[in-house]
Amino acid sequence: MPLLRHEPQGGVRSLDDLLGIALALEQEAVRRYTQLAALMDRRGETDTAATFRALIAEEQDHVQAVGGWAHSLGRPAPDAPAFLWRLPPELAASWEELTERTRLTPYQALSLAVVNEQRAFAFYSYIVANTPDEPVRTHAESLAREELRHAALLRRERRKAFRRERGWADRKPARADTPAELERLAVALLSATAAEHGALAVRLLALGNGDGAALLSRIAEEERSLIPSGSDAAAAQAAVPDTAPACLRAAVAASERLAEAFGDVAAQATDELVLTESLRLQEAVVGHLAQLAERIDAKG
Repeated sequence: MPLLRHEPQGGVRSLDDLLGIALALEQEAVRRYTQLAALMDRRGETDTAATFRALIAEEQDHVQAVGGWAHSLGRPAPDAPAFLWRLPPELAASWEELTERTRLTPYQALSLAVVNEQRAFAFYSYIVANTPDEPVRTHAESLAREELRHAALLRRERRKAFRRERGWADRKPARADTPAELERLAVALLSATAAEHGALAVRLLALGNGDGAALLSRIAEEERSLIPSGSDAAAAQAAVPDTAPACLRAAVAASERLAEAFGDVAAQATDELVLTESLRLQEAVVGHLAQLAERIDAKG
């Protein structure tokens, strides 16, 4: 699941373009985080609501900062709505998916918020790589770093939410200090999770849930494709539930454990290659969680 499936629309060739895009992105973040904070409040998830409110305050500061930035450059404040079409379509699509879910948990909300902050980072990184204008490049780099900082904050809160939901407060986090250690860990974890999802797919097919079986088979195949070429690991067979809903819940739990493990590695990484690869793997697993949640919502 790449962060941006489509090349951003329109080139960013001036600071006016970048100002408008930055303001549109910040205002959209304020709107979406406000929706999520209200949703978490209604569900009694006060810690998660507080996280989103803290981000709202930061994003509102950024909105003001963009206006100040425009003033310092002798330019009028940009018309943010006029730049909405320039934002990555993946952002709007995933925000809509997030706020429309009927069973959204704090972990799921924070997971997709992390991915969207990473998408914003990828968007600014694309601008940095493609603009011919040096001031645009410099300011876009600064904006990209800020999106990464938000993603890091959200990842910390997501781990807390996961452990609250699963009762794993005292669990020792996964760790890999070198690319070789991460490869060994990834082979073991991905092999085990792919085997579990494959077994659940077989059970769902036997239970007459062909769509669920097809989804889990596809996820298992994608997990196997993430395993480095030439690597393999034996996987113990997990117990398989007897009902289709229980199979889907077990599939979600397996993906959540996998995403959490790669998140643990990223949070503790001191090696740039380990950080980049663990985040890539975690992003792929979060994409599987989104597909599973959509399937469960459709059946509910």
